[in-house]
Amino acid sequence: MSVLRRFLQLSMAERLLLGRALLALLFVRLWLPFASLERLEQWARPAKARPQPLASIVWAVRSCARRLPGTTCLAAALVLQRLLAAGGHESELHIGVAQEAGGLGAHAWVVRDGEVLIGGQTQAAYASLMHWK
Repeated sequence: MSVLRRFLQLSMAERLLLGRALLALLFVRLWLPFASLERLEQWARPAKARPQPLASIVWAVRSCARRLPGTTCLAAALVLQRLLAAGGHESELHIGVAQEAGGLGAHAWVVRDGEVLIGGQTQAAYASLMHWK
């Protein structure tokens, strides 16, 4: 089934959530090289807007991040944490490092209640340097 056909089969709420995730990812990708960690942390924790189902938010961010070329784990993690906070869900964003063949590698992931919501496929190999709630 084509992406467009699947999109048209979504409810209006799901389409709006995908749109919010896509716009936030585009914004973060442009802003990330210029932002300080403090600004990123502030942006990722907005005031609560309205409750949204946790699974829907995770699905929307994963779907958009997978289809938007060049999206990094950090951009996806920042957007997920922002949308989760706006939807009334607490989470922790982790940034870690690991020794790789060419030096150090970095990775970002989001955790809620001990479950890795995004970035979990390789997160175990990285030592968490910092995290924020």
